[in-house]
Amino acid sequence: MTVLRGRDPAADTRMLRFATQAANGCMYILAGFPIVNYILGNLFASSIGQIWDRIVLVILALAAYIRYRHGIRPRGFRWFRFAGWYILYCVGLLLVGALTNTSIAFDGFSMDVEYIVFGLLIPFVVEPERSPKLLYAIVATSILLGIDGVFQYITKVPVPNSWSDVGEHVRTRVFSVFGSPAEFGANMEMAIPMLFALLMLDKHRVRRWFYAMGGACCLCSLLFTYNRGAWLGLCVGLLFIAVVYERRLLLVLVIVGAVLFFVPPIHQRVMDLFSPVYAIKSAQGGRLVRWESAFEAMTPAPLFGAGLGQFGGAIAAAHNLSLYSDSYFAKVLGESGLVGLVLFCSMHIAMVWEIMQTVVRPARGYDRIVALAGLAGIVAILAHSFVENLYEYAPTVLLYYMMAGLLLLWGRMLDNPDTHNPPAVGAQSTAD
Repeated sequence: MTVLRGRDPAADTRMLRFATQAANGCMYILAGFPIVNYILGNLFASSIGQIWDRIVLVILALAAYIRYRHGIRPRGFRWFRFAGWYILYCVGLLLVGALTNTSIAFDGFSMDVEYIVFGLLIPFVVEPERSPKLLYAIVATSILLGIDGVFQYITKVPVPNSWSDVGEHVRTRVFSVFGSPAEFGANMEMAIPMLFALLMLDKHRVRRWFYAMGGACCLCSLLFTYNRGAWLGLCVGLLFIAVVYERRLLLVLVIVGAVLFFVPPIHQRVMDLFSPVYAIKSAQGGRLVRWESAFEAMTPAPLFGAGLGQFGGAIAAAHNLSLYSDSYFAKVLGESGLVGLVLFCSMHIAMVWEIMQTVVRPARGYDRIVALAGLAGIVAILAHSFVENLYEYAPTVLLYYMMAGLLLLWGRMLDNPDTHNPPAVGAQSTAD
């Protein structure tokens, strides 16, 4: 630690310790984001419930600054440079949009950029050896949500009729503490691979039962969302791992997929995609029309789009400028044009590539299972985002950047075992 000149060393040490503890506390709060957000949103709906995550962001930024001033200066992740270009581009769009409607431009900028900043702060406020514990906290939160989803299904929680296709009859669609089955499904598709990875590698009997029961609840909850996008996302994530890394997994996925396809609720939801009714709905006002509208919104300015907050998302819908695009990539295209879409995609491709190179590649044995599980969850969200506006859901986008950041931090322990002596995920989880 570097002691600042002209300052009391003891006071500096206390300040650094306080900043580190505050950052750790905030990260554990964020690991339980869906539950915390639900509680605060219901208790303080008109005050702190709407801004508490921004307060946490400020605390993390201050903690990162204090740690930096005291000589704790870890290197950022490689994908940060792509994130920086995307944020700078959004700043330019904000300045241009502010000339016509400052409120919409600022809200659109905040929607697109705020949670990326959380991801940028992670290596500066979290020590690599703490990353496994935070991953466990995220998994524990998802297990609680999965249990809640099963409870909702058992109690037949009422849902709007608009959540079912024409002629479709489902018992209910679960959503836990989230606003929609799609958002709940996104959380489950990220957590499920990690849960079963921990089940495979952990030797502690009680924890294995915990992971097994939690994984079963999360799988059931994912099914009970009846959200095809979440099912698709998980399938794509697992197929990506199977094709790129574990060809033996392909046969297992084909067998499991074939069995699940003939489960009546899944079969009905999938086959509805090929029905004439669904085709007519999509052509009249469904996803096909909404995706086409993204190109129409971009057409007047193909490179730069319609402007932040002007198309396809919550801000545009709130101001009656457009409907939801039902694809975050279509939203980015309509809002920020081809330049914005290329920068946005480059950021996420760089993130996936970095996880592949710095986490999966050096991982061995059971650690490799955890690394592949984390990568599967990241890819699942990217695939799901083609049919949902997932990056506008605060719990989902925060979980995405947290999972990616913690995996990359954990990868630094795998790359430098002599520098970071604490056990890796697999080793730690086998301790009795």
